[in-house]
Amino acid sequence: YSKALSLIEKNPIKLKNEKISIINSINRVSAENIFSPNNNPLSNNAAFDGFAILSRETKNLSKKKVKKFKILKTIAAGDNPKIKNYKKNSVVEVMTGGLIPKYYDSILTVEKAKYYPSNNNATHLIVSEKVKKFSYVRFAGEDYKKKDIVLKKGELIQPKHLMAFTVLGIKEVKVKK
Repeated sequence: YSKALSLIEKNPIKLKNEKISIINSINRVSAENIFSPNNNPLSNNAAFDGFAILSRETKNLSKKKVKKFKILKTIAAGDNPKIKNYKKNSVVEVMTGGLIPKYYDSILTVEKAKYYPSNNNATHLIVSEKVKKFSYVRFAGEDYKKKDIVLKKGELIQPKHLMAFTVLGIKEVKVKK
């Protein structure tokens, strides 16, 4: 046994590498460290459906002291988050994954929204509580920062890695042949 082990150590098998589609990479061994090519998420976005709001505008609110906020627009995931006419005491409806416009710092979840004048014809929200800064916000780079290691050299590629590769835009990986 020790003689055989010694021979193996003196004559290691060198496996070549090949670049393959991530779709065919499950149960293959990574030939190199795989790094994140960018931040994920790319920008701050909503963790839940709700309304982007500036938390300091809700500072002294309570059930006894409420405030009306104008609904400016709706932003779905992938929509441009720019606001042309920002107004004080306004909100923007943001769907899960939607980018948060630059003036806002928090999300008031849709479950806590009180619509005015009615649920079907809302132009405003009635807010009756203080919204904590950064509530329900997923920050840029929270999952992966640019150049984070996604997979180490020598690791077995598993289905969970495919999700990371897809999200990060990695289409091919180098594996041992």
